[in-house]
Amino acid sequence: GGGDHPYGSRSEGGESLALEMWDSYRSLGDEGEFASEWLPADTEGGGLEQISMAAVGPEGLAPGEAFHRAFSELLALGCISPSLVLRDATEDKGFWPFSAQARAARHAEEAVEGREWHTLLADLDVESDGDREDHEAFTYNYFRWQGHLVRYAAGGKEDGPAVLFVHGFGASADQWHKCIKELAPTHRVFAIDLLGFGHSEKPVVTYSQYMWEDVVRDFALEVVQRPLFLSGNSIGGYTALSAASQLRGFCRGLILCNSAGRIVDRETYDEEERQRGGTVKATLRREGAPTKETPPQWALNLAGRAIIAGLRPNVEKFCKKVYPNSPEEVTDRLVDNIVRDSKDPGGYAILAAGFKLPPQASKNELLKEFGGKLLVTQGVNDPLGAGVSKTRFALYNKVHPEEDVELVPLEAGHCPQCEAYADVASAIAKFTAEVDAQVPA
Repeated sequence: GGGDHPYGSRSEGGESLALEMWDSYRSLGDEGEFASEWLPADTEGGGLEQISMAAVGPEGLAPGEAFHRAFSELLALGCISPSLVLRDATEDKGFWPFSAQARAARHAEEAVEGREWHTLLADLDVESDGDREDHEAFTYNYFRWQGHLVRYAAGGKEDGPAVLFVHGFGASADQWHKCIKELAPTHRVFAIDLLGFGHSEKPVVTYSQYMWEDVVRDFALEVVQRPLFLSGNSIGGYTALSAASQLRGFCRGLILCNSAGRIVDRETYDEEERQRGGTVKATLRREGAPTKETPPQWALNLAGRAIIAGLRPNVEKFCKKVYPNSPEEVTDRLVDNIVRDSKDPGGYAILAAGFKLPPQASKNELLKEFGGKLLVTQGVNDPLGAGVSKTRFALYNKVHPEEDVELVPLEAGHCPQCEAYADVASAIAKFTAEVDAQVPA
């Protein structure tokens, strides 16, 4: 059909609108003005990601973000040619190299070249996938989310319970490869590279927990296409929980491995909700996200690049610190993946976006919204989070119905799916079997 698609109805034609937008981008020259005209935040139907972007505003977008948000899907659909963009950008850069128009042209050029980089990377992934030692357990493939390439692993038993794994900050789907291999004989397993991580595209955009939540939700609905179990580690645990709160019944159960996110006792949560006049999500929908005073974007970009450059030589050392029980699980494969992924075009943008994060719902709120079965496999020796891993762990069955919670303490650090992968996989297999027996699909 046509009608309400943002890129025009079938009668209007996506190509005509794409060219009109591109002409406007070039003629305005200023990305903020272009975003004001063409990228109004959809605060009514666009969800919390769009509500958070309304607070960022056109002038708060990262350099090049207006191009990514406006043209990524149009480029993926073939409504506008990358060669046309590059040709016009070359012309516009030469007009006056320090003008706003030249800057906008450079950002468009960098975006198109970054997309081409990831297209070539995806082709190489698919072509060389059989060279992995564990390729029989799962394969890597890609799907598009809002025009961006997102890598995922898929394997296992076709008619087994479906499980989707979500990685933590700086990691990728490959961090789950040992758990996937353990579960593949009995489960249909998936793992995703969140946008901005792993081999997925790294557009220069304002990342937020609400964007990643939408990526996971859409992957579950468009690729998995059947009720599933969601599992995540660190920020991936929080993202999995956030997506589960949207999917609700479509998510048959939730598995958290040292999940990020705030959890408090029930009395504290109730008092905070009373003072706020509702949940964080309800408050955002009612009042919008608060604006934030952030450093200039050039400073954020510089800081992001500097942090990544400083972390690269210390990846192995840092990983061994958070794998206190089994530092030998910090393999060359793990370290090489993290370092390689950080060098992709746009890799610095995630760190720069960290200064703009909107208010975050607590795990109390999200668990209440989800309302389903929960398994927590917790590395109790986690050195992150100011040493409160055991305290947080003990709160889950106090804030969620006790009969719906299973707690599995493990002698591991921040990433039990790596240090104690056999134990995590065994707990997941037992959990999925119990849920399927209690709540038939």
